[in-house]
Amino acid sequence: MKMPLLSSNPLQDMIESFKKITWQDYWTNFRMSGTLLSSLLVMVIIMILATIVGIQAKRQDPMKPSRGLLAFAEMGVDKLQDWTRAMMGGREPGNWPAYFLCLTVYLFMAFTWSLTGLPSIIDTLIFPLSLSVVMFFLIHATAVRYQKWKYFHRYIEPIPVFLPINLITMWTPIISTALRMFGNALSGSVVIGLLNWALKNVSISIFSEWASSYMAATGGARLLDTPAAIWLSPLPIGVLNLYFGLFSGFIQTLVFASLNACWIAAEMPEANAMGTERQVTRPGPSKAQ
Repeated sequence: MKMPLLSSNPLQDMIESFKKITWQDYWTNFRMSGTLLSSLLVMVIIMILATIVGIQAKRQDPMKPSRGLLAFAEMGVDKLQDWTRAMMGGREPGNWPAYFLCLTVYLFMAFTWSLTGLPSIIDTLIFPLSLSVVMFFLIHATAVRYQKWKYFHRYIEPIPVFLPINLITMWTPIISTALRMFGNALSGSVVIGLLNWALKNVSISIFSEWASSYMAATGGARLLDTPAAIWLSPLPIGVLNLYFGLFSGFIQTLVFASLNACWIAAEMPEANAMGTERQVTRPGPSKAQ
């Protein structure tokens, strides 16, 4: 029996296989995952709300108090500006509240999106990883902006031998924050799934006669799919969904945003209590007593 010969250039074979794929084949076989669809829906909702608030803000009379969605948005922006100023050590927030507004709104909706019955967003590792990568680039872009060439000196501290170690540890914010969000979201799903399975079995044991008659009538139903299996689940599962979706989602959003603000602020010049950057000056000669 002849054995197929291995290609001497697998990269070239891969390129040739891609050339054979037409755009029609690509779009015909394209499938969008449920989590990606949920993420796109969240972003569309945020854009619609932002557009409505923007239109209301342009039409609002500055001499009259705001109402409705615009008043709620103004209150949120004011609170977020104060929070950003406090988390960044008293500095003027600049444009950072806009970033934190987008981050917190998207992240909180991602944590609570499973309450709609659609696929959860944050349970997929790629989404918290993407947010962590954005945070990573913002941290280092801020460091380069303020520290210029001194930014690269951190990688050879305290001595140049530590360069490999420092290059490895620079990626820890991405790994730690992404795994923290993913682990907390996934743990909630696991707890809800285990409790749902346990309550179904308890419910079946209580209503065993009903389950048996239903299976005999249908002829092919699984025991856990009978109506007798759902009597004990709705209330506990609903309470846990609210907890992991709302309360835990709010805590995780606050923690991630706070870490963002602290790490970005650590790369900025120091600020005094008035919120201005402290200028480094040389001490003058002491006066004779």
